[in-house]
Amino acid sequence: MNLDRLIIEQFRRDGVVLLRNALNPAELDAALSAWQWSVEHPGPSASGLVPGSDDAFQDLCNPQAPAVYERVIRETPLASIAHQLWGGSAVWYLYEQVFHKRSLNVPRTPWHQDTSYWSIRGTELVAFWISFESIPAESALEFVRGSHRGTLYNTSKFDPEDTTIPIFEVAADHPGYLPRLPDIESNRAEHDIVAFASEPGDVIAFHTSTLHGGGATDAATPERRTLTIRFFGEDCQIAHSPGPPGPFGSEIGHLSIDEPLRHPRFFKAIESADIRNIFGK
Repeated sequence: MNLDRLIIEQFRRDGVVLLRNALNPAELDAALSAWQWSVEHPGPSASGLVPGSDDAFQDLCNPQAPAVYERVIRETPLASIAHQLWGGSAVWYLYEQVFHKRSLNVPRTPWHQDTSYWSIRGTELVAFWISFESIPAESALEFVRGSHRGTLYNTSKFDPEDTTIPIFEVAADHPGYLPRLPDIESNRAEHDIVAFASEPGDVIAFHTSTLHGGGATDAATPERRTLTIRFFGEDCQIAHSPGPPGPFGSEIGHLSIDEPLRHPRFFKAIESADIRNIFGK
């Protein structure tokens, strides 16, 4: 899939872009097979999203997942898309995340930034959000356009009483200190918020520092099966963080601040300035 220059410019400006028909039926099936594997083989980070209920499930960064998701990277254009969005940088697989929401009782995900969970920073970070159901715009993920170029906040603890409560408690003089999230939901008019209706085969690409939230189930989408695959590029480095290194702490705990993010678990999908991926496509 060759990206139009305007799509690349939109991603860099807004931090999010909808890619229509990015996956053909065979590629979508490969992604769904990987999603199903994750659901059937939960890893150490698997959890429910609704306390006291099995209505919603998520898993991420399963240690066994890279071998399974290698097929998705091999059989889809996702890594090539990341390569183009970054202007030719090498592309590494970071990790997968799966969601399965199965009732009308699953609330929206509070506003947050993915990057805040990790002790890595860089401009070359992208998440590809894939839904296996049709999602109308009013039920979709929402994004604050351009927020990836602004402040990185201490991400949400997802406290339903106050979704701006930070997940990490550190002093202001801590080297990894991040400011508290603003109350975006109560002040929506002050933010440039966008959402996209999507069909199976469409992919939403967003920078992991883009503020995003939403995705509650409703009568239009009582079941939602979604897969997110994240990649990083050459400029990603270890950085101070207000909390632990993230779900892949054991892989990067030995790395020093400002050291490039490298570990065998994060396999390289595309070489620098080479649009052919390592699997020969």
